[in-house]
Amino acid sequence: MNRLDLRLRAAVLAGRLTMAASRGLHLGGGTTLPGDVARALDPAILRKLAKAPARGVVLVTGTNGKTTTAALLRSIAAAAGWRVAGNTGGSNLIFGLTAAALANSDRAGHMGLDWLVLEVDELSCPIAVRELQPRLLVVLNAFRDQLDRSFEVDQIVARLRDAVDAMPAAGVVVLNADDPRVAALSDRHPATLFGIEDPHLDRGKLPESADRPTCPRCRTPLVYAAVYYGQCGRYRCPTCDWARPDPAVQATSIRELGLDAVEVGLGDNAGLNLTASVRLTGAYNAANVAAAVTAALAMGAEEGQLARGLEQFQPAFGRSQVTTWRGAGVRLLLAKNPAGMEANLETVLALDRSPVLAVALNDGIAEGRDISWIWDVELERLATGGPTKVVASGRRAAELALRLNYAGVSRDRILVCSSPEAALDAVAQLAEPGVPAPALLTYTAMLAWHRALVGSGAARPFWEGS
Repeated sequence: MNRLDLRLRAAVLAGRLTMAASRGLHLGGGTTLPGDVARALDPAILRKLAKAPARGVVLVTGTNGKTTTAALLRSIAAAAGWRVAGNTGGSNLIFGLTAAALANSDRAGHMGLDWLVLEVDELSCPIAVRELQPRLLVVLNAFRDQLDRSFEVDQIVARLRDAVDAMPAAGVVVLNADDPRVAALSDRHPATLFGIEDPHLDRGKLPESADRPTCPRCRTPLVYAAVYYGQCGRYRCPTCDWARPDPAVQATSIRELGLDAVEVGLGDNAGLNLTASVRLTGAYNAANVAAAVTAALAMGAEEGQLARGLEQFQPAFGRSQVTTWRGAGVRLLLAKNPAGMEANLETVLALDRSPVLAVALNDGIAEGRDISWIWDVELERLATGGPTKVVASGRRAAELALRLNYAGVSRDRILVCSSPEAALDAVAQLAEPGVPAPALLTYTAMLAWHRALVGSGAARPFWEGS
């Protein structure tokens, strides 16, 4: 780092002052605006700060699971004795990445870190790779999301392809073998793949919300021998010889331990043989665990460090976070798109015994104005089983209630609430003592619920931890 780079120093100082002011005046966590200010003064600031971590930068991207996977990876890195930080507040566009780098820099732009582990929005990933030149890039999946911003999945895949193409020649790319669109990226850069190898997770068919993938070589619709979640599973092309590649790291013998933990066996061709109980909800999170372990191995972590990191892991903000409202337990589960809602709903119906389920649907820019995707989610499963009452809230609560009614959920089972506080009150009145009531929340709905919880003293601001 050039000690005489006055432009960098001015940008860092301005960004850090903006961050302090934002938090001091309770205007937010300072997780985005400082990056805007700093980049206005020095557009090259992120390129410069990226050189500061001693070992390098790791980027984690994908439609679902990047916050959890990045948090898992930071937990393993800390257990390995490395100094590590990241964008724990969740701001993952380029300005948020800049703000996270600023938060971990001194006034000269130096960082006392070994690794900077950042989650990055999949559409922003190409520019992030070009500016940060990461040592590792982890790509989790490509699901339909934010229709008015991402459009079809093909656009997301095109951005991921651009990101992989921009990786340094010596950079490590980690890909999900179970997602055919992601696995196909291994044709563009040498990659290490992870995947699930547990036949008990096969749900038998693609869910209605899944986008039917085709062979990346001949465009023939793929056929599946097993489906784990979304379009992820064991697949092959019936026309050519393209098929799911064998993963280097496998998640095996996956067992859900209620809603509070999942047990995952992990192995690879180099002799890894690890079983870990991780504080995450749902078997689908086994893929995130496998991704984090694969990346950590590439970073140089050893098996004992992997075990400690997974054991010490705490769920990220809003990802199976359990809190209280008026004495009742509430479990916050992010469900921002069809794949996320399907996976969480399936887990809740299989494992939860709460008499009430809350669902909050917003149409903010961060999750997309188009909410038509809720008609693709199999909410019909709530008609014949599950909780006695469903609390519908959010800015589009009326449309959510209509969808539930069309799914066969009788009107007397649906409570429509106009605000997060009203929804939380309803949940608290209906919840069973000692059983946290699940709440499936789209992204800005989750932020609104969290603000209500912070206001009541039940939670801390997300940039301070949950």
